[in-house]
Amino acid sequence: MRTLISLVIIIASVIDFAIGPGVNEAMGGATLFAAIAGFGCTIQAIESKKKQ
Repeated sequence: MRTLISLVIIIASVIDFAIGPGVNEAMGGATLFAAIAGFGCTIQAIESKKKQ
């Protein structure tokens, strides 16, 4: 379940990264994308370690 949530968050951040330049917030979108992708990868790594 957490993996699905992290994937949804990452997809939403990619959409924000794509829309950001259109509303003159390219750097804000890039920062948000990097932060959320990092959190998503961390969650994924923790979950995959629990399954082993």
